[in-house]
Amino acid sequence: MGNSYRKPKRKQESHISGNHEAEMCYGGEADLHKHVTGCKKNPGHKDFIPLKDFNINYLPSSYHDDDLMSETIQTMAALTVQVKTEFTSLKRPEFYPDTQVPYPCYNDRGHHVMRLGTGRVKYVKKYTESHSPWLCRTCRCAKCQVSATPSKLCGEVRVLTATHVVFDDSEARQTRCVLGFDDNKSPVVSLDGWEVDGAYIKRDTCELSYETCDLELLDELDKMCRRFDGLCREVRNKYRRFDDVDKLTVIVSHPHGCPKQVSVGQCTHKRERFGKYTRYWYTTCTCPGSSGAPVYTLGYCGWWYLHPHSGSNSEGNYSGDCWEFD
Repeated sequence: MGNSYRKPKRKQESHISGNHEAEMCYGGEADLHKHVTGCKKNPGHKDFIPLKDFNINYLPSSYHDDDLMSETIQTMAALTVQVKTEFTSLKRPEFYPDTQVPYPCYNDRGHHVMRLGTGRVKYVKKYTESHSPWLCRTCRCAKCQVSATPSKLCGEVRVLTATHVVFDDSEARQTRCVLGFDDNKSPVVSLDGWEVDGAYIKRDTCELSYETCDLELLDELDKMCRRFDGLCREVRNKYRRFDDVDKLTVIVSHPHGCPKQVSVGQCTHKRERFGKYTRYWYTTCTCPGSSGAPVYTLGYCGWWYLHPHSGSNSEGNYSGDCWEFD
């Protein structure tokens, strides 16, 4: 019996060369106005739509009567957060693994430099007796750590962003995630002091964890996450047969630290990397500050694993690598 033919494995790329899109503010928040007005990537930012102004008419005409699509984007926006980091880890590598490509912010190691990105609340865990009695424990939020009577009713918020935005625990502890920053007048909730629960340099994905005893916040976020998961399933089933050259791609981000902006474009191609992990390229508009933003590609994405935005190169804007299922 002859040897059976095996398709040769495609060599996996260890790094995608391009520019990261975290916003660096060496002069603090005072830099932001200068960065907005002096932006060279998208002068005038005409392709960004403030969330308060966004409606279904900004999508291609074939979606104008699709209430399901409109609700999906609005729910994704509600889960989008601004990520603000005030420290750069001493452990950042000089180069990406197995390359001579400089890793972002290596020269800022040990310094307190403001770095802005975006993220998305991925899911919520509850540690209350009514939900998970075997996981019930004393809350470790900043308030409870200095309290004589720390709460035993608590939970965990998980946020997905890019690793070059938040690299490890030393950076996460000095990171603030801002929820609800829809415009300059909207009330916001700021969560300070995170931990890293999985950061991958090659894939450029980082999952942040925050513990809180604010049960009302946990319930609200949990409800939104569950609603978003359900909407994504419905939309994916409805549009998964769309032609691969016409994949609507929507991003909600905080470019230059601004309030939430929606941008609309198309996925141009995707590549399989590291097995079931994939990365997308798209025409959807991004700027510094968009790193880590959720990338919603119609018909491709599952629900849990929306890819975070990573950077930009000659092929277009691209995401980090996330696991994808058929």
